[in-house]
Formats: sequence, structure tokens, C-alpha cells
Amino acid sequence: MVEFLIVTVNKMIKKYFEEVEKKNVDDYGSTGTTIRWLISKEDGAPRFAMRRFEIESKGQIGLHHHPQEHEIYFLQGTCVVFNEEEEIEVKANDVLYVPPNEPHGYKNIGSEKVVFLCVIPYLE
Repeated sequence: MVEFLIVTVNKMIKKYFEEVEKKNVDDYGSTGTTIRWLISKEDGAPRFAMRRFEIESKGQIGLHHHPQEHEIYFLQGTCVVFNEEEEIEVKANDVLYVPPNEPHGYKNIGSEKVVFLCVIPYLE
């Protein structure tokens, strides 16, 4: 069993991503997808959350929308980001901006897991 230690120095927080609970994403007809809330209000972050998503090969996050914008950095894999009108292929080291209320979904089209970071603002 591996034990992890969260280190707090001068109110900064350092974590290793595997220390953060991984949860299945089941909303919107999603399959083969997990999320980790890497930085959140629970850490004292008042304005933004950083999340890590992993989508297994042939997995997806179904079409949905929300009032907050998304800033996304793709770390690994190849997927299609889609809405009702278009599909955009993205791969590792691509970045994507999704405006507020823009319908969007993700489909892993490769054999490798898709991993991305997604930053969202907290809405008041």
C-alpha cells in the first residue's frame, strides 16, 4: 500500500493527483470516464476549480452544457469534441476554450486513454 502526504506550506497546497479521489462520470450518458477535483473550494480556492478527466478508449462524455466557461488542456490521447453542428479533433498538447452555455461532448476515438485538465470558475 502506498501512502501519500499532502504538504501545506504558507497556505499553498501540494498534492499528487492520485491522492485525489477518482469518481465515475455517469451524467449525460457518459461511459468509461472518471473525474478528480484536483483543486476545489475544499482546498480554499474561492474562484476556480481544476479537474482531471480520463476517458477510456471508446468512452465518452455525452452532449451537455453549463453556465460556466471551460479552459481545457489535453495531456494524452486523441478525442473528438462535438456539439450539434460540428466535431473538432483534439490531441495531447492542444488547448480548448468552451464558452458558457455552449453544448459540448467528448468521444475518445483512439486506443489510448484521453486525459485532460479542465479549469472552471465558480459561479456566484
